Amino acid sequence: MIQLLLHVVALTGTVLVLAKLLPGVRINSIRSAVVVALVFGGLNLLVGWLVKALLSAVLLLPAIVTLGLAWLFVPFLANLLLLWITDKILDAFELRDGKTLLIAAGAITVVNWVLHQILG
Repeated sequence: MIQLLLHVVALTGTVLVLAKLLPGVRINSIRSAVVVALVFGGLNLLVGWLVKALLSAVLLLPAIVTLGLAWLFVPFLANLLLLWITDKILDAFELRDGKTLLIAAGAITVVNWVLHQILG
């Protein structure tokens, strides 16, 4: 339960920092950032496993050729897709262009990785 709460807090903070630093990210309020974190986390919980499984299957041949390095992109690509869906679902959250989406997905991937390293 604590880990779930920490993930929501970390994602909320990441969204708020991205909104402050990137002109292509629009968020209405701190409450909206919490809703973004909850929706993104819910999508990740409900369909994230399926997205990651499909991406792993699609990247099988490149992963073999690169000795597994292609699989490092699976979390990033999954976050990219789920963040795009979150953007489409919520009116209070907007990613204005593809470059902003890529940067935001990268930031969320890095924050998730760091959190997983800390929590074990």
